[in-house]
Amino acid sequence: MNEKALNDLEIACALEEIFGLPDDPDVSDDNLESDEEDVQYSTVKLQRILESLDEPHDGILAPTPDPPDSLISNISNASVENQPSPSPQPTNSDRLRRARIIQNAPSTSGTQQTLRRQPQSPVANTNSDSETDDSDGEEETWKKTMWTTDRPSPSVYDEIPMEPAIMFSSRTRPVTVFEKFFTDEVYDLIIYQTNLYAEQRKDEGWTQLDKKELKAFVGIFIIMGYNILPSIDLYWSSDPGFRVDEIAETMTVKRFKKILRNLHVNDNTQIPDKTSENYDKLYKIRPLLDLITQACQKNAKDSSSQSIDESMILFKGRSSMKQYMPLKPIKRGYKVWCRCDSKTGYLYEFYIYTGKSKTGTEEGLGSKVVKMLTEKLINKALEEYHIIITFDNFFCDYTLMQYLYENGIYATETVRRHRKHLPVLVKTNQKLAKGQYKWRVKGNVSFLVWQDTKEVLLLSNAFHPKVGKTTVLRTQKDGTKQEINCPLAIKEYTKRMGGVDHFDQIKSTYSVGRRSRRWWVRIFFFLLDTSITNAYLLYCQNKNATKLSNLEFRVSVARGLISGFSSRKRRSGSLVNYICRKKIASENRQKAVHVVAEEVRFTNVGDHMPVESPSYKRCRMCSTKEKDKRSKVICEKCKVPLCITPCFTAFHRKG
Repeated sequence: MNEKALNDLEIACALEEIFGLPDDPDVSDDNLESDEEDVQYSTVKLQRILESLDEPHDGILAPTPDPPDSLISNISNASVENQPSPSPQPTNSDRLRRARIIQNAPSTSGTQQTLRRQPQSPVANTNSDSETDDSDGEEETWKKTMWTTDRPSPSVYDEIPMEPAIMFSSRTRPVTVFEKFFTDEVYDLIIYQTNLYAEQRKDEGWTQLDKKELKAFVGIFIIMGYNILPSIDLYWSSDPGFRVDEIAETMTVKRFKKILRNLHVNDNTQIPDKTSENYDKLYKIRPLLDLITQACQKNAKDSSSQSIDESMILFKGRSSMKQYMPLKPIKRGYKVWCRCDSKTGYLYEFYIYTGKSKTGTEEGLGSKVVKMLTEKLINKALEEYHIIITFDNFFCDYTLMQYLYENGIYATETVRRHRKHLPVLVKTNQKLAKGQYKWRVKGNVSFLVWQDTKEVLLLSNAFHPKVGKTTVLRTQKDGTKQEINCPLAIKEYTKRMGGVDHFDQIKSTYSVGRRSRRWWVRIFFFLLDTSITNAYLLYCQNKNATKLSNLEFRVSVARGLISGFSSRKRRSGSLVNYICRKKIASENRQKAVHVVAEEVRFTNVGDHMPVESPSYKRCRMCSTKEKDKRSKVICEKCKVPLCITPCFTAFHRKG
């Protein structure tokens, strides 16, 4: 059989009638963009349609009959119907008229061609803003176009910072801020449930837990977080290399372990059956979980820039809720969905993932999490101020972006290549040059693929790819820095995505978490750490307060909790209450100054008794280099020498 070749006229008619592709393959509207992939995809599609008109025979192409009018009409209808502005269907006479016009035009090639045997190379350009990448279903509306509504400038998203709901004075103590999260309601819950559980298990020798003792118990755990030893018993060791007097002189190890053994926050006898609709995997920790979550939302005002990401609670025991996250610093444990302030890392809201639902399906899990965490922001975003949310590719898809925009929330996030409703250009595998990008817009959502060291895919309803361009520095193999072109959306995403990671970094520095066989105790430690971290971030927003590091803040909170309680008599001189701080001396050199912690100095002043010292020492209040004043009287609690009058009274009085 003879092979039927396609002449120039037939090729032109096919391009013009079926696809309407532009003729010039060399036009580009931006030297940073690449449209070669789109042209290649369209060429492949044209080949497949033409190949479907005939069948191969013994390795030789079969003669190709003229395509029936019905087939051309159907294809043309599909192409026309999917255009944004439909045009009337061309008739056969119209096709002949166009063919004559094209035939009279100069031919680009004098020889016959067989298009099906050509390699997959670009033959047209698709840079027109009104053109789509494909005519298949939902992907057809992705195109190069500008948004019909304006978006806020990037600086608008930084106008509303995270700040405390209640302003604190310059004299507000760290323990006071901490107890905005660990409130009296939290203490009362733990006390009641712990005493109840001890009674249920008939613990012999158990004495009722009260609020002062519970605060001291929590304070001891905070000290253990920044003073880590291999086992709990070592804190009470007689070996001075291990013993921590601030713990050992507050509570006996036996009492500490007994409280820890009976620690509870919910009634075990009321656990719903696993087959019940009310069954909750987090029942044992649920009351405390709800109280801390409410406190996090209540104590700080929502900022205009926030991020959503996953955090992990370390747990290596047996639990149906345990997850494995190989890319996280904590690889095994409980997964926590978090919404944090992008700049400070303050945790506004969180949910602990309990595993797959009873139906066994997790389709749309990421979207559900984002909708759940942003539900309380919708009214603020629609009525008060602009809010932008960033999250990673686990959560993102096109429908979620559209939902957020319709509810007044702007968002920018990375997206996985296999997600539904993405433009056709993601199906091509051609690698772009470094710094090059491609983009499309559908409705109120833009799609962007940018080539860095690796490919980055981004969806945004806040930043248009053509509005605002910037550069980023990348280190080369020889150590030099090179500027790479970067869309503004990429840089803004990088700037705003680290909120949860920042929270994790602060929380984990001096974490109170310790090993436990009871799965929920790990979550209890997480809630305690969350309370301390959020309290510290709120304290840092108070510009008039004394600046403290994370460590100094935790030390102050621990001593504030312990100072009002002691179950055993302290030995004289055994408890060191000094904080070493560096200040700039008059001769412009740093000088270490020892000060007594306020939690010791101003707490239970009636217990601060003057005692005689074996030798004269310089008075802490009035002695100077010019006038040396010495005294044999020291404060029993503060361990500082003071003149009996008037320094002793003045030292223990605020202001």
